Amino acid sequence: MIDFKTLRLTTKPNQYLVAPAGVTTATPHRVSPEFPFPAAELARRFRAVALRQPRVTLVGEAEGGRQFEVVQRSALLRFPDTISVEAIASSDKSSALAIYSRSRVGYSDWGVNRKRIDAWLAELAATAG
Repeated sequence: MIDFKTLRLTTKPNQYLVAPAGVTTATPHRVSPEFPFPAAELARRFRAVALRQPRVTLVGEAEGGRQFEVVQRSALLRFPDTISVEAIASSDKSSALAIYSRSRVGYSDWGVNRKRIDAWLAELAATAG
């Protein structure tokens, strides 16, 4: 598992970081939206969204399920992308996600990590209403 507090982004464009303000010293590519769920529930819902996607495998879990990591492999060459997630409580009834999606192979990802996480967050938001 990664520590979002000390996360440092690489110089490669094959990564995408979403995080609430003040959670990480790295500058996120997108500020995480707030969701009307406690952290454990938000993590459970987002994990379900991730695991519904093709070629996604859960590879680790911590903090009572509030932190987890999945790998999604590309369809053609089966290249692995790692997605680390942590649900962070804002209050007893709301929380946000820190998500770091990155390619393990190559320099550029042609925006795949950004598209993936934005789509997963949109799917989660559609079920939160």
